[in-house]
Amino acid sequence: MSADRDLVDAHDVRTAFAFVADMLDGVPADDPRWDSHAGDIDWTCRYVAAHVADCGTWYAANLARQSTVVAECGEVAPTVGAEVLVDCLRSSAALLAAAVTAAGPGDRGFHPFGIADRSGFAAMGCDEVLVHGADLAAAFGLEYDPPRDVCERVLRRIFPWAPTDAEPWAALRWANGRAPLGELPTERRWLWHCAPLEEWDGKPRRMPEK
Repeated sequence: MSADRDLVDAHDVRTAFAFVADMLDGVPADDPRWDSHAGDIDWTCRYVAAHVADCGTWYAANLARQSTVVAECGEVAPTVGAEVLVDCLRSSAALLAAAVTAAGPGDRGFHPFGIADRSGFAAMGCDEVLVHGADLAAAFGLEYDPPRDVCERVLRRIFPWAPTDAEPWAALRWANGRAPLGELPTERRWLWHCAPLEEWDGKPRRMPEK
């Protein structure tokens, strides 16, 4: 088994999702900001929470089914109560972590950015929840200090071209097109490398220009 396959694992999934879910536990379910924009994006906080839960569940389904095309699964209605949305985040984490744990080192599943392995799916799940967790924290006026070790492993796994000498959370935000990094401008055309690292060609991955 090559080291990259477990660069991000089930423990990281549980850690990242629990960090954000625990943060949201402190937000009252009747807080009107649940229906406001999450940070600088156009989605409401409810929609963001539902989206992240959907991502984790969808990654779990594709990995567990070893899909070669899009695997369909149920989605969370963003109109449900905030406490339900937070619980859905915890369920999503449990499902993705279980799928990652059960998967063999050669198991693969579909994703539009590449046919991912278990470490790739784990990293994408962590990336979704950590980046969107910052959107939610901004909306609710909460301090946000994600686990740096998880940020570093996620960065190395799905953004292997990212600078290695930068603070992990700042670099992860840059890699996701959220902020500049030093003299590096904001990366607007970012893509993940979710296929195994040995399949990376050594070049930054970007969406083609329109």
